[in-house]
This record gives sequence, structure tokens and C-alpha cells, in this order.
Amino acid sequence: MARLHLRSGMDPDAPKTAYAVLVVDPEGTPGERAVAALGSCCYEGDGAFYLVRSDGWAERSPEDGRLAVRIAVHPAVLRQVGVDPEDFPGRSSVDPRALLVLEARAAADPALTAHLAEPTAVFTAGPDTTLEELLASDAEWPMFLAPPPES
Repeated sequence: MARLHLRSGMDPDAPKTAYAVLVVDPEGTPGERAVAALGSCCYEGDGAFYLVRSDGWAERSPEDGRLAVRIAVHPAVLRQVGVDPEDFPGRSSVDPRALLVLEARAAADPALTAHLAEPTAVFTAGPDTTLEELLASDAEWPMFLAPPPES
């Protein structure tokens, strides 16, 4: 199951900035495998991978003291990474042409959500790897998903 964390201190230039950090298992649920596969169609820069916003994005919303993150991706992009879009019947509320492939929730500390950065960071790792191990590793680069495109 995907793990969602809210974490500050990831950016040394902005230590108060918090990030929604999603950890997906490349051998986990169909949604986790789909999100992990998106890494192959990202562009690289500054020690991270970036998914083009027109391909997919992270929709975030507060819900009863929790933060919900939903990953939306266009069917053509899923096909490009070898994922069957038919496996994902849910639709994005922002763009109904995009499919919801994964949803995760975490407790949302108001002090962190007040300083939440726009992109959502995604790491790919098995269930035995902690977020602290991922953040400490120079070899593990996050994939950043922007918020939804403007309608």
C-alpha cells in the first residue's frame, strides 16, 4: 500500500517548506506499479525526475484533518509505460479525460500544511525501506508531480 508522508526540511534552502511525499512499491498494487512506471517518461533535472504536467499530476485536498493525494494520468501516457488504462475506472475531477491511478491519505499537521510546496514528491521503494532511508540516499531521486493544470 502506498505510504503518504508530510515532511519539512527536504529543501536546505527552504527548511520550513513541507512536501507531500508518496512512497510507492514497484511490486505493489496496480496503482503503485502504474505510478512507479511513470518514472520512465519523466525528464531529469536538479537531482530529481519531473513528470510533465500535461501527462499527469497530483490532486491534493484536505479531508477531516488528513491530506488526500490522488494521482491522475492520461490514458495515452499509461499505455506508453505499459499500463492498461482499463484497470483504472476512476476519473479526475479536474480533467475527466485523466484517470485516477492512486489515492493515499495521511494525517495533516496544520503547521506543515501551512507551508506545503506545490509539487508532490514520489519515491519508489519496497515496503521495508523507510522514508528516512530514501531521503538519506544520494542514489534515490524523487519524481515530482505538479498540481493539476489550470482549467
